[in-house]
Amino acid sequence: MYKTLLSFSLFALIPFITWAQPSLKQQKLIFDQKAQKIIIPYTLSDGGDYRYEYDVEVYYTQDNGKTYKGPLEALKGFHGKEVLANDSLAVWWFHKEEDPSFDGRNTKMKLKVDYAPSVFNLQNEEAMKYSVLLPGWGQTKVKHRKGWKYKWLATPLLVYGGIAASLLVNNQANRTYDQYQTATTRTEAQDLFDQASQQRQLAVGLALVAGGIWATDIILVGLRGRKNRLKKQQIIEKNNEMKQEISVQISRLNEQQYLPTLGMRIKF
Repeated sequence: MYKTLLSFSLFALIPFITWAQPSLKQQKLIFDQKAQKIIIPYTLSDGGDYRYEYDVEVYYTQDNGKTYKGPLEALKGFHGKEVLANDSLAVWWFHKEEDPSFDGRNTKMKLKVDYAPSVFNLQNEEAMKYSVLLPGWGQTKVKHRKGWKYKWLATPLLVYGGIAASLLVNNQANRTYDQYQTATTRTEAQDLFDQASQQRQLAVGLALVAGGIWATDIILVGLRGRKNRLKKQQIIEKNNEMKQEISVQISRLNEQQYLPTLGMRIKF
């Protein structure tokens, strides 16, 4: 689930709520008249190691914040989903492309930034080793926790419960077989033999089910770990592409006009 950072253009850093909370700093806006774009530089920090992924949307107002238009679409740079924290981010809005009637008067911009735990906090295929040691443990390494944090314990309970039940039923089958060997009548012997056979089959079935659950857990952890690895690569590539979109140096600084700024607020 995404949480939200709301920002107007700002010159001061949002204080951390906790060490793991993200912070947003939006710098002065730049109006590039010749290119007919507004440049919105900003930074996102979350303590390093890409703790969060961000979904960045851009809005603007020309009535001092009474109403906002957006989310804007004629954008380049770091916007949309899966933006990673960085100290040199920027969004370019090509206003004439999106709104030909835009005149730039009394314009103030707002970033709406949602954030959620990042896939970079999760492990890849190597998390399988945890499920080999303890069924279900690997799931805690490849998935973000949702709901009750100990629900993964259902897997070891099922596996070890199945193994324990298999052992108990097998022991009962052995006792029934011992009774069969000491039976005094053919009918009693046949009944005990059939009962021992059924108990043995049940014991084997319980063991197979427990083993199947354990093996399935290991496989699912491996598949999810592979998905995490590919997702990380995809996000890195996407952020590199967004960086390349705005990698051209901003020129003609004397033709650029700084836009007014407002305060910033943070909302969770």
